[in-house]
Amino acid sequence: MVCLLKIRGMLEQMSIIERKLADFILDNAHLLRDYSSQQLADAVGTSQSSVVKFCQKLGYKGYPDLKLAVNEAVITASTLQRSDSHEQGQQQSDIKTLVEQLQFSLHSHLRGILEINDEKALRDASDCLLQTDKVLIAGFGQSGIVAHDMQFRLLQLGKLALLHTDPAIALQLASTLSQHSVLLLISESGQNADLLKLARFARQRQIRIISLTSFKTNALSLAADIALYALSGDENVRLNALLVQLAQQHLCHILYLLLCQRQNNDHLLEESSKLLDLLEQQ
Repeated sequence: MVCLLKIRGMLEQMSIIERKLADFILDNAHLLRDYSSQQLADAVGTSQSSVVKFCQKLGYKGYPDLKLAVNEAVITASTLQRSDSHEQGQQQSDIKTLVEQLQFSLHSHLRGILEINDEKALRDASDCLLQTDKVLIAGFGQSGIVAHDMQFRLLQLGKLALLHTDPAIALQLASTLSQHSVLLLISESGQNADLLKLARFARQRQIRIISLTSFKTNALSLAADIALYALSGDENVRLNALLVQLAQQHLCHILYLLLCQRQNNDHLLEESSKLLDLLEQQ
């Protein structure tokens, strides 16, 4: 699944020849295992070297690695389809089938995080959060759940993390930021108008921006100093929204763990845990 999701996410960044290769693979993924690199080049009307460059652009060493990844994606998609058909054929949902389908899809999405975000981007983002005096987190709708969770994680580490669900108040909070602050913007589409207003404001004030969006070219990632991505799939409508949210949260948790590792201040987490215990006892 990861390979095909990556290809879909990069379509807008591709040249005409690359787009032809991508479209052919997406339309004929189940046939690719029988194609050599030369046969793929002939089918699209390009050169073998263009096929190799295309594979490398996607992060693979060469065509054999791409073909293997596509074949794995086809098998995964076929398994999901069988599970979905099995569920639809039952009068009552099978809990085990539902759980296994979610786990199977989620594994692909989480595994894809390190394939679409290089290590340097993750470390740069954690360094940015480590050095800042204040973080404003913004995310609305489904992304708001991820934003609230990340605010809690940063507060646990002693970071001043601001968040508000009202876009107008969020913009007012942005006016309290300095050049040493960070703006963390979370959006699946990367096209939310209110988040783009925050990004423009931050650019004018030279405030660093970290974006977390779906893996495709979008206005928010282009405006960010550091762009991070989560895969957005084409699974059924019930699963996709859950997978995107969980993938975004997983990426935020990776940043949180990197900060824990860098700060090495487990005493803050212990104090936070004690505080939460007191709240539970009331």
